[in-house]
Amino acid sequence: MAESAALVRQWRVGAFTATLTMARPMRGKAGAAVIEWHPHVPTDLDDDQLKQYRAGRDAALADLASRLGVRIGVAEL
Repeated sequence: MAESAALVRQWRVGAFTATLTMARPMRGKAGAAVIEWHPHVPTDLDDDQLKQYRAGRDAALADLASRLGVRIGVAEL
């Protein structure tokens, strides 16, 4: 996915590294971002780690929106 990616960003979350990748969306179509974790997906983030994750995610998505001239929404489940 990184070869055709419009955006790839990494940031630290405690002892983990989160990598957000999103392919360039097609005009008029919805796009999706993927976040991968290294060395593995954490099972439980503490409050500080959750803040680090959200800050990194939000900065990466804001950069993507600016570069592509699109709006981006986030839904946390």
